[in-house]
Amino acid sequence: MASNIHKLCELAKNGVVTHCGHFHADDIFSAALLKIVGIVPDVSVIQRVGSVPENFNGLAFDIGGGEFDHHQQNAAVRLNGKKYAAFGLLWNAIGAEYIADKYNTDMNTAKIAAENFDTEFVTLMDLTDNFGSKVYPNPLAYLIATRNNGNYTEEERAIMFQNIANEYCVYLESGIKSVYDFINYKNIARKLAVSDVITLTPDTFIPISAFENTKTKYIVKLSTRGTYNIMAVNPYKIAPEYKKLPGCIQVYNIGAAFDNYTNALNAAQVLIENVQNKR
Repeated sequence: MASNIHKLCELAKNGVVTHCGHFHADDIFSAALLKIVGIVPDVSVIQRVGSVPENFNGLAFDIGGGEFDHHQQNAAVRLNGKKYAAFGLLWNAIGAEYIADKYNTDMNTAKIAAENFDTEFVTLMDLTDNFGSKVYPNPLAYLIATRNNGNYTEEERAIMFQNIANEYCVYLESGIKSVYDFINYKNIARKLAVSDVITLTPDTFIPISAFENTKTKYIVKLSTRGTYNIMAVNPYKIAPEYKKLPGCIQVYNIGAAFDNYTNALNAAQVLIENVQNKR
């Protein structure tokens, strides 16, 4: 069975079109996605048109009322009821497959990563495009939209579209990788979370959020500033009064800095005892 990416590659051989005029984050990221997946070699091959040409048998997005447009009645919505825009429709079709191929992972893991990226990024872009920035404020979508405000010719606007979409390919790839990596971080965190307090070596990078829903409540680690920091795993916090603990330099709600490892470790034990006493 042909993959969705293969199907879109075959369609793209017959041309790729999107709407002309003012561009938004939706069509910018749609174009960037098509490039990073390899469906188009460069954004410059995408034609910006006023309407889909008659008898067109290529790939159209954000225009024409087809599979990857959202401007028609009964346009597709997610299972949670949130409406797709073109970016979301394309991501829904090829996102998991792209992640599986890109990172040589199983489809189940790829689907989880694709769903997470949709939740954390794609949906936010789609909602702003569908309902406007006043209803769904989005700083990135705002900046992209304002980039082509003004009296530009279609040729000038097309060049801006190409440049911006090509530029955002890097950020789109980085965002997707970050979401995929987080799944692996969570797996590593589960293995490391053997006690209420653990110590990580300075060269170990794992987001604190990866330890949520594990046994570990506080993490001790040497910071780049030379202090030993305690970091609290959500929903645990570090109250301001812990500034009085020996060797404490600073307390900042989800963390605290100490002058040496022993003081940091002792403080972490105090935090654990207080958590246990509140039960």
